[in-house]
Amino acid sequence: MEEVKEPRNKLEIRVCVDTDEAQERIERLTQAAEKCTKAFEELGDVIASVGALMSSSNEEPVSRGELIEHMMKRK
Repeated sequence: MEEVKEPRNKLEIRVCVDTDEAQERIERLTQAAEKCTKAFEELGDVIASVGALMSSSNEEPVSRGELIEHMMKRK
C-alpha cells in the first residue's frame, strides 16, 4: 500500500441552494410587516383623535356612533 502524501486537513464542500422560494417568502413577509406598520400608525392616530374628542367634549357623553363617525373621518 502506497503512503498518501497529500494533506489530509483539507475539506471541500459544494452547496447548491435554490433561493427563489426563500426570496418569495421574504418578500411576502416584508409586505406583511409594512402593512402591520401602517395599521399600527393608523391605530395610533385614531386613538389620539378619540382621546382628543373625549377631552374636548366638556364631559358630555359621547355616543358610540359619534366615536365611530369621528374615527371614519380620519381615514
